[in-house]
Amino acid sequence: MAEVQAHGNYFENKVILERTGMTKEEYDKGKKNGYTSEFDLAEGYKVAYDASIKSKDGSHNTINCSDLNRMLSHKNYRLIVGLWEQITPTEKLFHTQYEFFITEEDQQKLCGSVDLEKIRDYVYRIKNIPHGKEAALEYRKVKNEWKKEVQSDDCSYVINPKVDSKKQRRVQCSLNLVNLISSGIDYKKTDINILVPDSPARNNK
Repeated sequence: MAEVQAHGNYFENKVILERTGMTKEEYDKGKKNGYTSEFDLAEGYKVAYDASIKSKDGSHNTINCSDLNRMLSHKNYRLIVGLWEQITPTEKLFHTQYEFFITEEDQQKLCGSVDLEKIRDYVYRIKNIPHGKEAALEYRKVKNEWKKEVQSDDCSYVINPKVDSKKQRRVQCSLNLVNLISSGIDYKKTDINILVPDSPARNNK
């Protein structure tokens, strides 16, 4: 498990355990499609709702989400976000949890006027960029133009393509916590106290 992901999995495990009585590993094994399922908590399996669980550094507002196509296709679901801070060189503390109760109408507002067909075509083009440094360099010449063609000003999801000089070819997205709070979406804020040991700051690795 990558260190940068370990604290997120730690928080996700705590949420799943609290709501299902099962560890993340146990719960994933019982879900349809396992750990690759669309949601971290699946409606009809121990809980009555779909939910996506995210963690974020409390010092900024960006919530890194998953695959762009997947996020845009969501309808009624909960977005559970745990905020953490680095309290010692080797420990993180999750101190605040937001739970957004996103309805289909809310999701339509978040998506704005984005063209889903254009998004699917954009993702297809990114995923089909040939592997290697040369293709990645060629992509840099058109990346801003490609993104401008699909990113809508009224879409809350920020498009984050991931293309490197090796094999990485995917499109993720992100949301802004402050914007979510002010959007009118129903949410619940909870003070929590979850200490993550053996979790050094990224630049200490």
